[in-house]
Amino acid sequence: MVMSNAGEVQRANVLDVKRAVTRKKRRRRQDHVHQELNITAMLDMMTIILVFLLKSLSASAGNVPQSDDLRLPRSTSQADPSGALQIIVSRVSITVNGHNLNLSLRNGLVDPSAKRGGGSGFLINPLNSEMRDQHEYALALSRASNQPFSGEMALIADSETPLRTIFEVLYTCGQNGFSNFQLLVLKTGAGQVRR
Repeated sequence: MVMSNAGEVQRANVLDVKRAVTRKKRRRRQDHVHQELNITAMLDMMTIILVFLLKSLSASAGNVPQSDDLRLPRSTSQADPSGALQIIVSRVSITVNGHNLNLSLRNGLVDPSAKRGGGSGFLINPLNSEMRDQHEYALALSRASNQPFSGEMALIADSETPLRTIFEVLYTCGQNGFSNFQLLVLKTGAGQVRR
């Protein structure tokens, strides 16, 4: 029985009862919700992991490939190398974090035409532009991670590299904010890279 507003009693017909029962069943029944994996979040996570792994592998100072053009000097130092920016000076080229600068060296010396001020200059132009880019990248990374910019670099040079070339590389890097440097060498007897 259904009561109206005026207090009258009315009989419910069968059709009204069936409608009421159907409405209750619909309310109880949960609609099927199509659930998917959030691929975007998973791809973001995988990208971050991949970048982290690539950065840690490429910046590892222990992964210095030696060849006929690059033989590291030996040392008895016990300190381990850090994950600083790598600059490799071989007998024939200079490489920054795996990027070859297309700067050829003759007998370990930089061509005077590639330096500001010619033969007496210390600033190597191709290295200067690359280090400027690395400095901007490092500053952006330090801002994003709320870490201070340390200006660390690891100089990996052939044991026969002239001191003039090493001074030119250190000067050029210092002009771009990378003044905290390490010289990487081989630990005597163990064949491991040390700073």
